[in-house]
Amino acid sequence: MYPWLMPYWLRFQQVFASKRLPHAFLLVGPAGIGKSALAVQWASLFLCEQPQQNTPCGKCHACQLSGKQTHPDWHVYGADDAKSIGVDIIRQLSAQLMNSPQLGRGKVAVILQAERMTEAAENALLKTLEEPPGNSLLILQAESAMKLLPTIVSRCQVWTLQAEEQQALTWLQQQLPGREITPALLRLNQGAPLRTLEYLNEGGEQQRLAVINALDAYRQQPWTISSLTKCWVSAMPVTFEWLSRLLLDALKLQQGVVMQQLPFADHPALLSFLAQRPAERLLESLQQLLLLKQSLLDMPSAVPSILFADWLNQLLTKE
Repeated sequence: MYPWLMPYWLRFQQVFASKRLPHAFLLVGPAGIGKSALAVQWASLFLCEQPQQNTPCGKCHACQLSGKQTHPDWHVYGADDAKSIGVDIIRQLSAQLMNSPQLGRGKVAVILQAERMTEAAENALLKTLEEPPGNSLLILQAESAMKLLPTIVSRCQVWTLQAEEQQALTWLQQQLPGREITPALLRLNQGAPLRTLEYLNEGGEQQRLAVINALDAYRQQPWTISSLTKCWVSAMPVTFEWLSRLLLDALKLQQGVVMQQLPFADHPALLSFLAQRPAERLLESLQQLLLLKQSLLDMPSAVPSILFADWLNQLLTKE
């Protein structure tokens, strides 16, 4: 169990021991916070045949199957990369929860990225939530409860997962000994330690610094436009993400957020420079960046370097 998830695990154990377990939970948190890891632990305890002090025994037949992810009464939905979860999948979930458990203990259903459900799927799930099957546990996972029907949210016990910063930094340092791990790296990844680890292992920080450093160099030496656009083109598609988030930080700085609390605080001069632009200009540039990204998708023949140069000119040109 990841250290920052221990409070949620202990809390679930207490609820489990009280024998007043809600029939449905909604785990909310950014990608990489550990929602699935927590759901696995919950499901293992719920299905265990001989729990020991509110902990899965790890020895019974149910625990053996759970450990191999082959338990016949534990179903996970939305594990693929499909853009949506359709009504047929939710109907399948409802039917499986209505069936008697094959091993007798109970049934578990987990919906990954539940915000991907279509409207019809949400309505179908709502019927199941209104008349929950006995001896079942339904766990929804989502990055934001705002993207789900309020009626679904109201019928679930909502747990919002967060990682205590120092715990997360200590854990990351253990995974990457010898590397400097700063709070800013965690903020860049929405406070999610697992996402931060993946980001660092896959070279995400090098890409971010390349994109932002190129802009900072251009700010100081405007004749480096060709080097800048070459860098941005080679870093696509993450170029759009980092530029968007940089502009959002500049807007936050305008609104009084302390520099040190911003993900891009490692570029204070650049942030201050951008924050001197009118808020309307920054917002317009954000919208244009989205349009630019779409244009490159719709028009393969478009020249990215020219489009980036035009966008930058509109952002930085003085009125």
